[in-house]
Amino acid sequence: MKITGQGPVSWNQVRAAYQKGTGVKESGRQGQTRREEDIVQLSPESRLINDLKMRLAGVEDIRPAWVEAIRAAIAAGTYKVSLEDVADAILKEIGR
Repeated sequence: MKITGQGPVSWNQVRAAYQKGTGVKESGRQGQTRREEDIVQLSPESRLINDLKMRLAGVEDIRPAWVEAIRAAIAAGTYKVSLEDVADAILKEIGR
């Protein structure tokens, strides 16, 4: 294997290339640098998603009235689930 290139590189060359690529500029004082500020702008879609997440954070996942109705039907022996619904739920859970 043969490695070709420009040969040894001095630290000053590396530093100059880094500063050029990142926008870092030398200040008047030795050893101090000034960096440009980073700016983040969120898209309208990301703001909408964040707003929806905040709204849904207060919504309860469990509906107590529905749970009680199912419990009562199970206790009475009247709660029936079709085999197709069970199979669909299983396949959905394992990702098929």
